[in-house]
Amino acid sequence: MQIINTETSRWPMSVHDVMAEEHAAGTIIVIGDGYEGHGPYRVVTIRDQPACDPLAEAIVELPPEPDEDGHWFQDFAVRPLSAEETTAALQADKDRLQAAATAHRWAVETGGVTLATGARVGTTVEDQNRITTVIANAQLAGVTEVDFKAKSGWVSLTLDELRGIASAIAQHVQACFSAERAHHEAIDAVSTRAQAEAYDVTQGWPSGG
Repeated sequence: MQIINTETSRWPMSVHDVMAEEHAAGTIIVIGDGYEGHGPYRVVTIRDQPACDPLAEAIVELPPEPDEDGHWFQDFAVRPLSAEETTAALQADKDRLQAAATAHRWAVETGGVTLATGARVGTTVEDQNRITTVIANAQLAGVTEVDFKAKSGWVSLTLDELRGIASAIAQHVQACFSAERAHHEAIDAVSTRAQAEAYDVTQGWPSGG
């Protein structure tokens, strides 16, 4: 419930605000269901907001006004966004899209890849570091074949096969960053909010196999 003090034009007021003012004035008022106001206080009915184009218009709250029967209402008006507001909103759209592209890159980058053999391997930073460490340690130890736990299960791999996996992961990661860069540059080139609204950050990424 929102209330206006018609004498002081204080708006909006809650029931608690009204009771505090009345208490300070030495008046005790009980406000219950069906309350429509007393003294200078009037309950304000909030009308439905009008339709607008959120890309080019803003809704403005109008001051509460009484109708011919003394009932108070708050209405809304629609106004076009100013050039400054449009510029700021477009930049906010671009920032949001670029952040979404970066988040999508991370999801695709770390989502794994399927090799030509059908084995699926992880591509997180931890996965990449683990493979690099296995290759380096195997070379030092003279090991020619290793047991490797792929996301799809255990496999036995030669060092050359393991290097091939490392290469596939590196190419996958680079493709993800290249796609992210392409998105960021395309988003930078967006010139209208309608273009930003239609932009799809989920397109153009490596599939991961």
